[in-house]
Amino acid sequence: MQCRGQNGFSLMEMVIVLTMLALLAAVAGPYLANGVRAYNDTSSSVHTLGKLRAASERLVREIREIGNNGTYQVFTPVSAPNSSLRFTKTDTETVTIDTSASLLRLGYASINTGIAYTLSDELASLVFRYWQADGVTAATGNADLAIIEFELVLNHAGNNYAQRSRVALRNLP
Repeated sequence: MQCRGQNGFSLMEMVIVLTMLALLAAVAGPYLANGVRAYNDTSSSVHTLGKLRAASERLVREIREIGNNGTYQVFTPVSAPNSSLRFTKTDTETVTIDTSASLLRLGYASINTGIAYTLSDELASLVFRYWQADGVTAATGNADLAIIEFELVLNHAGNNYAQRSRVALRNLP
């Protein structure tokens, strides 16, 4: 009787291969999980930075349009830093920028009877500062107001993302 060739793997070979695969998974698994976690964190941070940039650019566009008929039409007291701003634009539209809890809101007097629209829902802080034309001396009122600076800080997952912008008012009478 002739011996036939054996096909397949022995039990020992199967156990060795499965053990090696288990070790490989135990070593590579945490790296893969950390990579996915890092991607998720980075993705949400980039999203928050996008919100920060969009809100900041919108505020700059609105502030740049403050009207001037001898003095700039800012109704918020400019003698001290504050977290809201109310002014009239060159087209006579009254604009209000304010904060409420974690919301940054922008409202127009003629649209929806002044109901504010949300620019960001991750607000940590917003501070407006007012400067004279030299950019160093604080403004004392609308007559010597030339620059409005604001610092917008958004918070996401315990991290703060800040952006500071200076707007030189340019609409002269």
